[in-house]
Amino acid sequence: MQPQKFIKEKDNRHIVDSLIEFRAPKDDKRVVHLCKPFVVLSKNTYSAPVTLPLGLAYIGGVLEKAGYKTRILDAIGDTKPVLIKRNVHNLYSVQGLDAQEIIERIDMNAKIFALSLMFTQEWILHRELIKKVRKARPDLIIVVGGEHPSAISEYVLRDCSAIDYVVRGEGELSLLELVYSIYNKKDPTKIEGVCFIDNKNNFVDNGLSKRIEYIDEIPKPAWHLLNVENYFNDYFTSGLARGRNMAILATRGCPYQCTFCSSPSMWTTRYVMRDPKDLVDEMEWLISEYRANSFEFYDLTAIIKKEWTLEFCDEMKKRNLIDITWQLPVGTRTEVLDEETLQAIYDTGCRFITYAPESGTDNTLKMIKKKVKLDRLTLSMKNAVKIGHTIRLNFIIGFPHETFFDCLRTVLFAYYCAFRYGVSDINFAIFAPYPGSELFKQLEEQKKKKINDQYIENLLIQFDLTKSFSYCNHVSGIKLMILRILGFSGSYIIIYLSRPKKIFNLIMNILKNKFVANSLIEQRVYDMIVRRKLKSK
Repeated sequence: MQPQKFIKEKDNRHIVDSLIEFRAPKDDKRVVHLCKPFVVLSKNTYSAPVTLPLGLAYIGGVLEKAGYKTRILDAIGDTKPVLIKRNVHNLYSVQGLDAQEIIERIDMNAKIFALSLMFTQEWILHRELIKKVRKARPDLIIVVGGEHPSAISEYVLRDCSAIDYVVRGEGELSLLELVYSIYNKKDPTKIEGVCFIDNKNNFVDNGLSKRIEYIDEIPKPAWHLLNVENYFNDYFTSGLARGRNMAILATRGCPYQCTFCSSPSMWTTRYVMRDPKDLVDEMEWLISEYRANSFEFYDLTAIIKKEWTLEFCDEMKKRNLIDITWQLPVGTRTEVLDEETLQAIYDTGCRFITYAPESGTDNTLKMIKKKVKLDRLTLSMKNAVKIGHTIRLNFIIGFPHETFFDCLRTVLFAYYCAFRYGVSDINFAIFAPYPGSELFKQLEEQKKKKINDQYIENLLIQFDLTKSFSYCNHVSGIKLMILRILGFSGSYIIIYLSRPKKIFNLIMNILKNKFVANSLIEQRVYDMIVRRKLKSK
């Protein structure tokens, strides 16, 4: 199946029209308080990356542009240092302000409290937070949005009756219209993208929010509503620390339909790219306003069209943006990352690329609809390393159809990439069915999965090597855990022993007063050192 074409939906409104139509009442002192809750991790987590809440910053920018008094409560950025603490039951690790601290910071003039809930594995503690907010502030209208409630809206609303509304999908326009309706006492029940439980206990689903067609019209992220300075450190970054890292988006959505990915339930398969000039305008603004010197692109699939990528690089060169770096820490595709493109992005400061092949077997790639050709992938990696890029690979083992030999082949392919091509980092995950994905729906239909707290807790395996479970028909959870550990350990042994200079560089880097990671393993080692120091204070 080929990716869907880059389409334009004629019924989509310009966002500027919505900003005019749904403007705030004049002189209204009520506040829309947005919230990024604390991060929930396994108690044995080996990684705790922190990222600026880009989605909330965009929504804050839209609401402010429409005249609403807007605040953002950021459980991570509103505290420094960002300590990782065990929750009261010693079952999880929690990063950021706790529930009581969040409640104490909610604006007393707030009418609407809107939370961004990205990851299902955090739901158990976020559910408790919302219940506590409702008890402390019964006057608030509580709205949630993000990947998690977009995928399973009815479940979220019924599992936590304290929530008034869910905004599904790309949230700027739907939340703006919902806020307008609430402020002006209009009926919010027909707004596209808004879901709720009515007074007869029926679930009302108005579908996904309309996608924004002209994304260059979206107001700049409202970074001034956040304590961005608290994010400028050398640790707890999702990519490589390069000083003043700022989050940025070049595109929205993804045209592909991988069966393990929940993106279609949030964004559909519509892919929209920004004008390269507008993107570089934002980069210059961030350099001027926040002295940014590094940019982390959090696109679902940042690079698809070669022509667009080269145009973006040309625009950066025209503006003489040469004293910055940028990186792709989330994962991208290899189709257009040929030698010319790799050289162009390197010349403009790109230093870190995450490839996401997911599997080392053609059969699995076909089964999960991952349109990756392994021969093209390895050629792209070879060229990238030769040019000077730091490369990371993401793999998943334990898909439902896989055999032990399929999983082993993926591990061996990772070893081969580490030895042959000089890949710097390799990550292994055990397959978990995420809400909104095709595999999630298949397993639900086969009654092999039921949404409950145990299912949600299992999702915390992402950064925990001590957890084991399996949705694989042929391989047990224990075997997957052992393969994962062997994958990690074997890959890094090969990475460092095949290139001993990396060991020396790692030791010298850690001993320096100013740490500059050259790979994610170095970044994570440094993160652990910092975490120990913070705990000892």
